[in-house]
Amino acid sequence: MTFLFVILAILVIAGAAVLITGRFTPSFGIENTGDYKPNSQGFDVTIRGYRMDEVDQKIALLESRITELESSRKPQ
Repeated sequence: MTFLFVILAILVIAGAAVLITGRFTPSFGIENTGDYKPNSQGFDVTIRGYRMDEVDQKIALLESRITELESSRKPQ
């Protein structure tokens, strides 16, 4: 029985080492080409998080884009 626990411990340690070192890369059917570039560089970081005016501007932009897309969608 002790032998079984030793083997199990070795497998757990080996699995953790593989995950920590990044050698395990699961594939979910999506190929990572690395060509994705976000539209913006992100928000400026302040002491208590992000600048609220930048976040508000981004939210307003996204809301207007959603409204534009919803209005251009043809009714079924």
